[in-house]
Amino acid sequence: MPFTHRSATRKDIPALTAIMNASIAELQRGFLTAAQITSSKTVMGIDTQLIEDGTYFVVEEGHEIAGCGGWSRRATLYGGDHTPGREPSLLDPARDPARVRAMYTNPAFTRRGVGRLILDLCERAAAAEGFTTLELMGTLSGEPLYSAYGFEPVERITDDRGGAPVHLVRMRKSI
Repeated sequence: MPFTHRSATRKDIPALTAIMNASIAELQRGFLTAAQITSSKTVMGIDTQLIEDGTYFVVEEGHEIAGCGGWSRRATLYGGDHTPGREPSLLDPARDPARVRAMYTNPAFTRRGVGRLILDLCERAAAAEGFTTLELMGTLSGEPLYSAYGFEPVERITDDRGGAPVHLVRMRKSI
């Protein structure tokens, strides 16, 4: 059955949160310790601003959520509603990169093109609004997908706001 996609709504939040939690817990293993996985929940998760802005996608196979992710015309680069340091100001497409945000794949659907579909949707939507560059903050487990899609690392950081250091990579791509 082929994947379909649609814009997320507030009614999706409980199901999306469950997918995010499963994705963080299962897909980060092998890249992060148990303490780092727990810590990463401070800097990852649902961002309802993306849903309100209409820039967050749900990918489904039948009635099952295969993944979710979106893009933003706002300054916040990563993090959920609960993450400190959010910046909701609007970006200028003439000089700022659009943000690819909050990408999560249901662990039952990995390596089937869900992430690539979300990246395609984000790229097309951002380009339609005049953006010429995309930027994201990727996890170590997501870096291979983003690199294969044409993103290049521009900065490596460690975010320890959750207690244990979580290694992340800022990546950028011209569109």
